[in-house]
Amino acid sequence: MTMTAFGARGESLAPHTSLRIGGPADFFLRVATEKDLLDAIQVARENELSVFVLGGGTNLLVADRGIRGVVLQNGWRESSVDGDIVTASSGTELAHVAAVAARSGVEGLEWMATVPGTVGGAVHGNAGAFGGETADVLVDAELVDMNGDTWTARVDELGYSYRTSSLQRTPIVCVRARFRGRTGDRANAVKRIKEMANERIKKQPLAQPNTGSIFRNPPGDHAGRLIEAAGLKGKAIGGAMVSPKHANFIVNANGATADDVRALMALVQGEVAKKFNVKLVPEVELVGDW
Repeated sequence: MTMTAFGARGESLAPHTSLRIGGPADFFLRVATEKDLLDAIQVARENELSVFVLGGGTNLLVADRGIRGVVLQNGWRESSVDGDIVTASSGTELAHVAAVAARSGVEGLEWMATVPGTVGGAVHGNAGAFGGETADVLVDAELVDMNGDTWTARVDELGYSYRTSSLQRTPIVCVRARFRGRTGDRANAVKRIKEMANERIKKQPLAQPNTGSIFRNPPGDHAGRLIEAAGLKGKAIGGAMVSPKHANFIVNANGATADDVRALMALVQGEVAKKFNVKLVPEVELVGDW
C-alpha cells in the first residue's frame, strides 16, 4: 500500500457523518479488512501523517475546515459468538452486535441496538443507552498504536467513566472487542430490542440529521430537561436547531455548518449555566481543524 492507495484527496466528510456536516479530509480511505486497517496505519506512520478513524460518523462534529492527515473509514464488519461472549471488529455497528447476540440467545446487550455507531466508537467513548454502557459489558479490547504495536487491554485498564475513556484524544485505535452478555432467551432478547427501538423512535428526532445526545447528562439530572426548561427547544443559529422533539439533540435543519452547531452549543451552555448554574459538558466530540 502506497500513498496513492490513500483514496480520495480532499473528500468532503459531510456525507460520512450523521450530522451531514464536515469539511474535507486531506486523504480519505475506506478499509474493509483488518489487514487494510493495519496497513493503512503503517503507511500513514511512514509518511508522518496523523490518522483519524471514522466509524459510523455519529457523536462527531467535524470542523468546516475538515480533518488534516488521513481519515480512515472503518468498514471492517465481523462478529462471532462463543457462549455468552460476542467478539466484533471495530467497524461493526453496535446494532449488529445486539442482533447477533439476541439471535444466539445472549441477553444483556439489547441496549446496543439503539446506539448509532460502531464498536470502535463505543470502546473509545463508553457509549450507552437505556441504563447500559460499554464499560458494563466489555471484557477487553484489542488496540493498535501509530507504531503498529498491538495489545489487548482489559476493561479496567481503559479508564472508563460516564461517556469517556482514557483512549479519547489519543492516537490509539480499537481493532476488535469482546463483550459479555448472559445466556438467556432469544425471544426475550428480540422483544427487548423492539421495545427499546420503539421508545427511541417516539422520543428522538431520527428523521433529521443529528449526532445523538449533544451534552452528557449532569449528575442526577437530564440535559434535555434543563435545555427545555431554559426555553431553548426550537432555538436556531444558522441551519442548526435545538430539536423541538428532544432538547438534547441539535439537528441539521437546513444546511447547517459546524460553526452553526458549535455556536448553538455555546448558547445552550450559557443559558443553562445562567438559569440553573449547571455546566453542560458536550458528549459530541469536536474533531478536525477548528
